[in-house]
Amino acid sequence: MWVERARAELARTNVGTNNTVDLTPSEQRVAELAAAGMTNRDIAAKLFISVKTVEANLTQIYRKPGVRSRAALGRTMAPPA
Repeated sequence: MWVERARAELARTNVGTNNTVDLTPSEQRVAELAAAGMTNRDIAAKLFISVKTVEANLTQIYRKPGVRSRAALGRTMAPPA
């Protein structure tokens, strides 16, 4: 699965503070949609959660792999080429 590949790549490149991406299932769903380019509003509508919940999840997501933007999140979450 691409999550394992992402973890391996993070470990290999020393990205993040602990070199792993341990996301909760909720954070994982939000991360996948954000990395795919969806807006916070679209993510909230798709997952039946509030925009504030999406924002809170993204704050935690960005902190875990040490990324600062959706573009960096997309690169972190993408399977290796």
